[in-house]
Amino acid sequence: MANNYHQLSLKDTFSDYRDLFLDNVPSFFQLMGHHFDISLFIPQTFYNAFYLHLGRKRDYPLTGFLSALILQKIFSIPTDSLLILFLLLCRELRDFCGFSKVPDAPLFTRFKLGFADHIELMFQQMADYTEPICQQIDSSLAQILTLDTSGIEPYVAENNPKTLNAFIRKPKSYYKDNPYINPYKMAYGLMPSQAASCPDARQQYINGHFC
Repeated sequence: MANNYHQLSLKDTFSDYRDLFLDNVPSFFQLMGHHFDISLFIPQTFYNAFYLHLGRKRDYPLTGFLSALILQKIFSIPTDSLLILFLLLCRELRDFCGFSKVPDAPLFTRFKLGFADHIELMFQQMADYTEPICQQIDSSLAQILTLDTSGIEPYVAENNPKTLNAFIRKPKSYYKDNPYINPYKMAYGLMPSQAASCPDARQQYINGHFC
């Protein structure tokens, strides 16, 4: 009897990988650990900068911070505080990152701010590696770049809560004896339609933010 062989395609492998992510988180981490070695993408200059002798030993590995930040994007975890909570609750996530204990929020912030240039260079190298793979999976989709800008807010004074509170205090004080006046709605009406420092940042009436 002739043997029937089935040639696995890259697309089939990608589909299996996606299904594991959705249905079986431990197997997802096992697959990531087996097929993805983040150390291969870290430039030596990044290692040198991170482990530069400062008179104290690093309690957390460089690969741990980077793995946590990548998984934060994969799992769509919006904030560092929520990422830390996931790390505290999920042993598989901690083990994958190589954390014996979980870094606090200021450590994540200092890491991202202090090594921003190195992180950018590392992701450029990852993009160069993954581009041919994406082309093989679906060349048409590989040409599309999308970015959800709904969560991006410019650094303008109008987005500072103190600015809104100042607008709220005015009608709240003036109409304190009138229970039919809503000072919060009035405050949004008093705020300008665009930011003073950036006319392109306009008030979005859905959430009251300037975007």
